[in-house]
Amino acid sequence: MLKPKVKAKEFTKYGFKRCRGIPVASECYYLCVARGRKMLFVSDVCFAVNDWAENDPRIHKRANCHYRDKREWLDIVYLLIKNNMLRSTMEGEENVR
Repeated sequence: MLKPKVKAKEFTKYGFKRCRGIPVASECYYLCVARGRKMLFVSDVCFAVNDWAENDPRIHKRANCHYRDKREWLDIVYLLIKNNMLRSTMEGEENVR
């Protein structure tokens, strides 16, 4: 599992938008990924890759909107790890198989 190493607001530098319908204090953000119809979600405590759900009230309605990113979700996750934005919850465990 991946977790953010920085505050969720820092992800706006990578194109993440604030989730709709959630209190601002919750600091929840998302990024549309049109290729593969995925939605990347981040808060101060978790990071998730979700399938696009048209009825998700946190995000806008169309996957192929002007907020979309042309990369695939895995490219974006790799970039976030490389730029020290995400960490694995398994870091430091010796017996990972």
